[in-house]
Amino acid sequence: MLEINTIPGLIKANYEKWGENEVAVRDKDFGLWQEYTWTDSYEKIKHFCLGLKSLGLEPEDKVAVIGDNEPEWYWAAFATQAARGIVVPQFTDAIPDELKYLIDFADCKFVVARDQEQVDKIIDIKDDLPQVKKIIYWYYKGMRNYTEPFLLRFNQVEEMGKAYEKSHPDIFESMLEAVSPEDIANIYYTSGTTGRPKAVMCSHRALIGSARATMSLSNLSERENILCYLPPAWVGEAYLGSIPHLLSGAKLNIPEEPETVLHDITEILPYMILGGPRQWEGWVSQIRAKIAEAGAIEKAVYNIFMPIALKVADLKLKGKEVPLRLRLFYALADLCLLRQIRDRIGLSNAKFAATAGSVLGEDTFKFIAALGIKLRQVYGSSEGGMISGHAEDDIRVGTVGPPLPRVDVKISDEGEILVRSTYAFSKYYKNPEATAVALRDGWWYSGDAGNVDEQGHVIFMDRVSELGELRSGDKYAPQYIESGLRYSTYIKDAMAVGDRTRDYVTAIIIIDFENVGRWAEINRIPYTTFTDLSQKEEVAQLIRADVERVNATLPEVARVKRYVSLHKEFDPDEADLTRTRKLKRESLQKRYGDLIQAMYDGRDEIEVEAEITYQDGKKGILRTSLKIHFME
Repeated sequence: MLEINTIPGLIKANYEKWGENEVAVRDKDFGLWQEYTWTDSYEKIKHFCLGLKSLGLEPEDKVAVIGDNEPEWYWAAFATQAARGIVVPQFTDAIPDELKYLIDFADCKFVVARDQEQVDKIIDIKDDLPQVKKIIYWYYKGMRNYTEPFLLRFNQVEEMGKAYEKSHPDIFESMLEAVSPEDIANIYYTSGTTGRPKAVMCSHRALIGSARATMSLSNLSERENILCYLPPAWVGEAYLGSIPHLLSGAKLNIPEEPETVLHDITEILPYMILGGPRQWEGWVSQIRAKIAEAGAIEKAVYNIFMPIALKVADLKLKGKEVPLRLRLFYALADLCLLRQIRDRIGLSNAKFAATAGSVLGEDTFKFIAALGIKLRQVYGSSEGGMISGHAEDDIRVGTVGPPLPRVDVKISDEGEILVRSTYAFSKYYKNPEATAVALRDGWWYSGDAGNVDEQGHVIFMDRVSELGELRSGDKYAPQYIESGLRYSTYIKDAMAVGDRTRDYVTAIIIIDFENVGRWAEINRIPYTTFTDLSQKEEVAQLIRADVERVNATLPEVARVKRYVSLHKEFDPDEADLTRTRKLKRESLQKRYGDLIQAMYDGRDEIEVEAEITYQDGKKGILRTSLKIHFME
């Protein structure tokens, strides 16, 4: 049987194979799981596609889609691709100014938005987007009094499609056949950590090829469940979510809200789940915080069995034999503790649990493995496609696995990872200069620093541009330090600092307000605000213990010598983070330049004044005194 290499082709094949007999998508709404068969999905996609066509969508036209993971998001995207249009996914927390640039740069003709919140953003910038013909929304609450002529409800477009089908019978099937594997399916924007994000053009062949290569590491079938909760604007969701769903027929399960994921996952019990490092770090932090609040018996059980589980995980991850006696103790630990934790977090059936996006700390990786979850590290990007990943029996801490099928990896003389793959992107939209730099002689220059070990595993270190180098010439990996700090129950984020003008490494640390606040209440430490709590001496000692823990794993030259607990969280709306929660180092170092300099000047505190953006978009000024802490 010939491989199908277009997204509409996969949808049609699944419809013909399973029709009404198999559930394609489950969506939780008002506490109930709504099921949609492959026939339901096919009809929705068909009618929305024809509705768009009746409104003037032509091949290669762009459609921006902004909203949480919901069936309508995927139906709108698949319908666009069925018309040979190009989907331009957007993050839901993007502010209007960001959306104006991203939608305008991509020349989007239509915007499909979830609800009033997203529609309001687009209306605010509509005058600056003359090429946008219509804004289509699928969640109608609060929209009754909106009368703008460019607004349409999702079901109105479906009705237009049904009418169009009556006058153009069989046209949809002809449109599906016209889609080529080389057609551009999606445009994904890069993180933009060092400037304006670039628009990455990914073909049907590239997206499907990457997902198919990654699935070679698992046995995913139509009987299994995929948890669909990561932002569709991140390419990782396509590689390990929506496209594996199309390739295997596995059921796509969509939680009710982003905030209900940890509850809904226990009802789904997914076979496949992808989480970025921050998701896995968050889950580990929550588990450890719950244990800290547990009763004496539960703590005793944890303290007895978790060290055993961690020892077994350490041996397995190092490829060493686990002694029989330890295996027996681990079986008892699984019975008394680990199984209950897996059940509580909904990962008792997770046969393909993966992390991607950036470095996951060794402590977090080992903790998940100790629970009996075979967490794999996979490596990919919008430009390079899926590049490497761990097989179930070849998981090694510190690597991102060997190259996937049809992927070649080599290391340049400068230590940069180069990739040759049939899954690579086509080009950057409207940026031939950047394309020429990134794609040379059939190789994609990743901008990532790394190497390949003797077993053929790829080792990712950091972005080449973000590897730290001190005045002495000694180098260090900021992400390694930061991920180690985020393993703490009490640290939400961190940025390591140190460059060629500095003699040592310092750090800006963000406390986990929820966990530290709970700890403070248990220990009867009064506080009023995030700022107040972050500067408590007791909290400083709490954080110091974690800095000491991370320093113990580092060579002397890379150890954090001074740190400050910041008075506020890093915020994507203030250009501190990308929408995928990556640090914008250049922006942060400029924003907190005086604070950083104070750490190197030997001062023990500094008065800061920071501009903040409130939820309603208004600006404000926050003034406070921050303590600078010295490590022995």
